[in-house]
Amino acid sequence: MRPYRDSSQRARDSQKSQLLSGGEREKDDVDSGVAEPQAPLPSPNLKIKRVDHFWSTWSKGWKYRNTGSSVVAEAVRPVGNGTDNDPWQNFCFVVVRKLPDPRTADKPGAAGDITFQIVVKSPYLLKACKDVVGTVPGISWTAEPLELDPHLLLAFFPQFEQYEKALRSKGRTPEEEHVLATLTVLMDYFTYLRKDYRSTLAKIASLKASGEITFDLLYAILVPRTILVTECPVTGEPRALQLLSATKYETSLCSLYVLLCESVDSTEEGAYPGRVESVAIPSSNSNANRRTQRGSARDRLAALRAQAASPGIIAGHGEGVTAGDRPFGRVQSKIVLGAFKGTEKINTLEAYPIEYHANPEAMKILLLERGRKWASFKGIHHVHYEGTAAFAISVNGRKKIIKYNVNSRIMVDRGNFIRLNPNYELPVLSTTNNQNVVTGGMPPSSNQNATDNVPTLDVGSKRKAPVDEVSLTEEELILASPIVYGFSLSDKIWLEFNVENIKPIVWNEEAFQGLVLAADRKNLLRSLVDAHNADLGFDDFVQGKGQGLIINLFGPPGVGKTLSAEATSEHVHRPLYVVGGGDLGTKASELDLALERVFDIATSWKAIVLIDEADVFLERRSLHDLERNAMVAVFLRHIEYYRGILFLTTNRITAFDEAFLSRIHVALHFGELTTSAKTQVWRAFLHKAGVSDSDVGEDQVQELAKREINGRQIKNACRTAKSLAYSRGEPLGVVHLAETLDAMEEFTVRWERTSRIVSDYDQPFIPPTGCLNSCAWIVTQHALSCVIK
Repeated sequence: MRPYRDSSQRARDSQKSQLLSGGEREKDDVDSGVAEPQAPLPSPNLKIKRVDHFWSTWSKGWKYRNTGSSVVAEAVRPVGNGTDNDPWQNFCFVVVRKLPDPRTADKPGAAGDITFQIVVKSPYLLKACKDVVGTVPGISWTAEPLELDPHLLLAFFPQFEQYEKALRSKGRTPEEEHVLATLTVLMDYFTYLRKDYRSTLAKIASLKASGEITFDLLYAILVPRTILVTECPVTGEPRALQLLSATKYETSLCSLYVLLCESVDSTEEGAYPGRVESVAIPSSNSNANRRTQRGSARDRLAALRAQAASPGIIAGHGEGVTAGDRPFGRVQSKIVLGAFKGTEKINTLEAYPIEYHANPEAMKILLLERGRKWASFKGIHHVHYEGTAAFAISVNGRKKIIKYNVNSRIMVDRGNFIRLNPNYELPVLSTTNNQNVVTGGMPPSSNQNATDNVPTLDVGSKRKAPVDEVSLTEEELILASPIVYGFSLSDKIWLEFNVENIKPIVWNEEAFQGLVLAADRKNLLRSLVDAHNADLGFDDFVQGKGQGLIINLFGPPGVGKTLSAEATSEHVHRPLYVVGGGDLGTKASELDLALERVFDIATSWKAIVLIDEADVFLERRSLHDLERNAMVAVFLRHIEYYRGILFLTTNRITAFDEAFLSRIHVALHFGELTTSAKTQVWRAFLHKAGVSDSDVGEDQVQELAKREINGRQIKNACRTAKSLAYSRGEPLGVVHLAETLDAMEEFTVRWERTSRIVSDYDQPFIPPTGCLNSCAWIVTQHALSCVIK
């Protein structure tokens, strides 16, 4: 025999039996595919209940009683909606007034204020609240009982009015009729609240009209989903964040607000599959409504609750999209607003609503244009940057930003930034929503007493549901990050760059044509590079081996070896990654790691790699120096499997290891510059210095070309002579060039004389027979040192 149940349950069973006409009828109808006649929805509960939540000194526990009653009602705690033992199931919502705990009233820092909560009991009202309020951290729409802060509902009062107006202006389904009825009850309660808080609301209106606010009333401008303006700690420029929640913390030491905000940032492609849904007021032909229009009254009521509790419902964002990999996502971060005395201008706060900016429309336009520029840098980009960049380090557990002045071409590449800096603190995708969700019972008071409950500003950002690139609205572009992650090719460091300081590269198309190189050698170099870019598909017998192009440029210093590699990168419009011998280390293990890293990222960027002064890595192996032998072996292996273009500049080819000869595809010799070549170099650098052909005639250039200097010295002479002329307030002329060259020649002569003396006495000194005493040895060494000096 079934146990006895209360009258409300018997009534629901009776209603179900009338609708189904037998226990098996529902199953038969479903199996046969016959649509069941629609049953009326349960009528909405339109009553409000007010209770006090207080500490009972008699029962030593928290109890409920009707507000204004002096008699303790031994009511059980409210439980899930619609259950048999829920004492509040027949109410639309319950206003709970929580009284202070008398046990801690005398303790310092104790919470002595009365707080209010609204416990939502009607599923129709729950749906309305979820449609309007949307996703807010700290609120779980599946919580039973669902408790909301009246201040939060008051903050959304204009949105509730719009929601109600939209419902009244359209054809409504039976469910929407019930939603509208319960919403009317809530709006009447709003009217009561606005009367009760008349003086406070008047003060808020007066302060907001003058652009001011007090700390106690800060909640009035911190409405969830408001667009806030703050300063980016990396760039120092304004940026926008969307407020998710504002929590007030009060301790014995201080009071503060912690703002949980959201912005749009980039994600690793292919790493963050997810789903984004967004709906506003459902139309009469929506799938959710069609589901709720079928089945029994209980099933339809359960479907309505499930619809209200489904994840990802945000009002006012248009149709939802479902996709896989997303290039952009939502990032959460926290901002702390400390307490202040008296009134403050709203736009002087660390973060404030954008409407209080001095020129909000201009600020929105600026943020929107920057967001579009930022979104265009998804993926890998080779650009020029001039400005301040930053890199964050951790010092004693706190983030410290180190800034650099950069004027260089850079690679925007967030993916490699993350891969090669795995410990760098970056926003990451949060796979679960664990934002302090209230799952039941009374929520904790906002008046926290323990300082360790206060979140710090250095918490890791969390990335939420990814957003499809094509679905970035103007509001989402406004929320875009002002920084991109990349690599400075000149400074050889990974940094965060201000997107405002990024400019397209102006390629020097004349650099390759201006190379002082034989025409046949220049054509050979250009043809090889162009053919490698075309990827002709020729491969080694071993897959992935020998697919690169290794070019050795050898010759004395200052004859254009490095310039040839630079001009080639300009010709093919590809990045040039210059690596010096000091960047690769002095041990085989260091060289192995460095080459692996350089060739890895150069391959992903399709960059040309230039290893300058590579003689030390190409020297012939010996029987005794095992460390250098290991370095040569490492270098041989890496260039064998490198798939890109590699330039090696060397001076001493006679010392090459034989194994390198077969691995170098082409070797170009750069001899000493002829007089004709030096004439071209002189004329090119004089033009760069602003000297016309009339200022320095052809005969004078020919005289300059007779000097025994290389191309690098010609460049240095032009730069030094220009500085000399500028300091004297004179136009650059032959006099300044001659004076500079004379000084350079004097230094060269001295150096050559000294180097000859050093080379003559560089061998071990063997004293003659009969002169082996220590005194004679010391005198001889002293005399030798004097000669060298």
